[in-house]
Amino acid sequence: MQETDLHQHLLRLCAEPDFQQLDARMRQFDPFKVLRVERYELRHTTTLAWLLDPEQTHGLGDGFLRRFLEQTCGAGLAAGPVAVQAELRLGGGALHAPVTAGADEEGDSGTAARKTGELDVLIESAGWAVAIEAKIDSREGQDQLLDYSRYLERRFGDAKPVRRLYLTVQPDQDVIDANPGWSGIQWGAQVATALRAALEQRYGASLDQALDGCAPGERALCEFLQRYLHLLERLDDTAFGAAGTVQALADAYFAPLAALRDRLRRREDANAPILPWLDLPDWARCYWPHRQLFDLLIGRMRSPEAGFAAAVLERLGTASDMPLQRLDGDGGKRATFRFVPAAWMDWQVDVDDNRAPLHALMFYHVAYRNSYQDIEIKLLLPKVAEHALQVRLVEGLLAQQQAHGTRSLKPSPTHLGVFLEATGSSLKLYSEKLAWQLDDGSHALSAGADDKIGAFWKAVTEHTALLGKIMAQPQA
Repeated sequence: MQETDLHQHLLRLCAEPDFQQLDARMRQFDPFKVLRVERYELRHTTTLAWLLDPEQTHGLGDGFLRRFLEQTCGAGLAAGPVAVQAELRLGGGALHAPVTAGADEEGDSGTAARKTGELDVLIESAGWAVAIEAKIDSREGQDQLLDYSRYLERRFGDAKPVRRLYLTVQPDQDVIDANPGWSGIQWGAQVATALRAALEQRYGASLDQALDGCAPGERALCEFLQRYLHLLERLDDTAFGAAGTVQALADAYFAPLAALRDRLRRREDANAPILPWLDLPDWARCYWPHRQLFDLLIGRMRSPEAGFAAAVLERLGTASDMPLQRLDGDGGKRATFRFVPAAWMDWQVDVDDNRAPLHALMFYHVAYRNSYQDIEIKLLLPKVAEHALQVRLVEGLLAQQQAHGTRSLKPSPTHLGVFLEATGSSLKLYSEKLAWQLDDGSHALSAGADDKIGAFWKAVTEHTALLGKIMAQPQA
């Protein structure tokens, strides 16, 4: 893209009403942003441990702890006397000192000086324990959760049950697939929901009115807790609750944003920074005053194929009243997506001593396919370690289908036989294909898509009904 063309595209982007509203939001004062800790993982995990400890200075007592346990572990764990430990070193159980406002654990590079082999949070009562490994932008280290599981088994054995929670911004099904003993939870869902409920109980008013009702000595605390809640609620989009708007702009201006990204990288490689007093090309002068938002949009760029697959998934979601839960941990930059009906998230498959969340064993998969020129939507059982659980699940589904006369499961007989007899294989139980075409260089679904989407949702309803019958049965 030529320099003049890039400048004109950026000017048009800056003139978009959504761009201007986002830019204004990002210029609002935010103490977490000023301190550059809004996505600093260590600060979030120490704050979480602080909130979970009823004896700490947040004034919530065990209100947050109770609601967090209800959100993540169900009603089986009663909040009583607990020990909450942060940054628990695996070797011997020694604790690091908690992070305080006067402590600085960053190295010269600005990366957290955390030592490896430390569990982020451990909540322990006389009868149970909950382990939490938390991530913001980083991914799981090699065999990290496996190491933590081994430590927890050595420490607790059969003495008390241990729930293991993998806390992320977006669901990360790849990690859960590889570590079926862990359950995935999200900062913006379970943690934020628990904090909002605890605050409403504590202050007895809407959050907008809470500050006015605070005692003078509690005002700073109340304001901090409210601001932290708002931060949690926007962690998944980094743009003040406007993830959809950010993504729509990034998709619509993919080509100029890609050209801008390439020019910024070339200038960085040439040690030619963009600064306001230097002689700069017109596109750079357009970038400078809005660089925070431009950088956010560049970070949300995805290929046109990924954007089209995401649009198909959104269209699927709006075609039914059944809420969906996304399972992808990469922010949707690949042209494939995994999801389940939200009701599935509470179901567990339990056979003998093996147990795993249903969504770790089976989910729907939307995939853009260029060679077939279609979008395939399939009910997939991926390759996982808990293959025996999947086999029992498939056998139960097929038995229920035969008993109730539904036709929503259509596995290939050959693939089904291999799956049931062997280990380490995957299985497609159902699929629907939506053909697409290019109109003026843009993707569009071909005629008949609405009928096929309707057929898909009919199948999902039947799958959910069959699974409900299985879950209602006593499991071995």
